[in-house]
Amino acid sequence: MKFLMTLIFCFISFTSYADELSQNFEKLLPIMTANVEGQEITPKTTDELEKLFSTEKGTVPRIFVKKLPEDFSKKGSKELYSKILTALILRENEQILGERYLFLILKEKYDKGLEWTQKEKQFFDALVEKYDSTLLKTIPTKIMDLMEKIDEIPPAVAITQSALQTNWGKENMQSPYAQKGWLDRETYDFIKYPDLIQATEAYVQEMNATPNYDIWRKQRAKLSYNQSSQSSYQIIQSLRTYMPEDVYYLEKLKETINKNKFIYQYDKTIFQKSKK
Repeated sequence: MKFLMTLIFCFISFTSYADELSQNFEKLLPIMTANVEGQEITPKTTDELEKLFSTEKGTVPRIFVKKLPEDFSKKGSKELYSKILTALILRENEQILGERYLFLILKEKYDKGLEWTQKEKQFFDALVEKYDSTLLKTIPTKIMDLMEKIDEIPPAVAITQSALQTNWGKENMQSPYAQKGWLDRETYDFIKYPDLIQATEAYVQEMNATPNYDIWRKQRAKLSYNQSSQSSYQIIQSLRTYMPEDVYYLEKLKETINKNKFIYQYDKTIFQKSKK
């Protein structure tokens, strides 16, 4: 009788734990997948941008620049361009971290042998599709793949790549991260995006989902980008496959970040707290 009661108690506790995780998932789903708050702008002048991004050191405003003003090529600074990109990357990272938190709830349930609800299954399938894990056959292999893919992009890495491509926002702003693709059956060239926001979204998605960057993601997983002041430099060294046609691309990236060491500070930058 005592053994039976113990089994019943364990079953109730096990079921309650599963229910608790599912309830947490249900509550957090709309919160963690909501659009990040902030203002999208297309400023007319660089002076206007300077004022908007004049925040306390280590912070950027929740302002997301769609297009740079015409006078940015003459008046824009490296630091201002870095702040603009950091805000855009932090926006993407917030959404990624929301997805990751929900994903970890599902992983915990699976690891403990608990069944997913229908809504949880749908969310997992959506992640598998988004992060290009569809070819993997089993749930455990998909979970392992997603563990490396659903993660933040180091702002310093994005800044370095974009600074090299655009000369710090002075040119090539339709392809700010040097992403290439097949434009038609015969033309493989830089992809042009309508604005900086959409370009950043595409860049983050490519870095987290495309098979070309498996080695880069493994390096990111081993070394948290904000673990030390120069972690991004080590992560950058795994980007040889980003532009394979340019044999000097990796060296150019390393030279860019070495000559502009202030870039590292943006790995620890956060959004400015809203004033109430």
